[in-house]
Amino acid sequence: MRTAHDILELIARALHEKELQRQREARLLAEEVEARRVFLQAARAVFTHVIMPEMERFGGILHQARMRPIVSDTGAFYLPGSSDASLVAKFALPLLRDTVSLPLSVSFEAVFPVGMAIYYGDAEAAHAGDKAAIEEVPLEDVTRDLVEDRLVRVLENHLHEL
Repeated sequence: MRTAHDILELIARALHEKELQRQREARLLAEEVEARRVFLQAARAVFTHVIMPEMERFGGILHQARMRPIVSDTGAFYLPGSSDASLVAKFALPLLRDTVSLPLSVSFEAVFPVGMAIYYGDAEAAHAGDKAAIEEVPLEDVTRDLVEDRLVRVLENHLHEL
């Protein structure tokens, strides 16, 4: 038969283990939030210094050829220090046609902890959820050349669909 002291000790030990488990979970959550925050700061830098400048440069060239590219960016809504941001940039060359067979847009999306997800899709916003194959690239591998290559693919698709 267990004594009152043994039962109280069992309860105290169980409560202590539960408290240690709660502290571990809180620490892991805090580490994940911090890692996400650091990732989003780095992703924001990639958008600001690599992706958007290349999209704007390429778009300027296309404007000279009387084409009408559309560049959109959700980065304007990112608040530094936020751990739950959605960073997406999209470049599209829409056609005034009901059906096209090739994707006429490319999107770059920051995906924690992978890096950058790149996917092609329809130029129309109504079909933006139709994601084709997704290419995942670490943030440190996203260069202006890589971005330009993806934009050229969209341009080639657009020219083919004309």
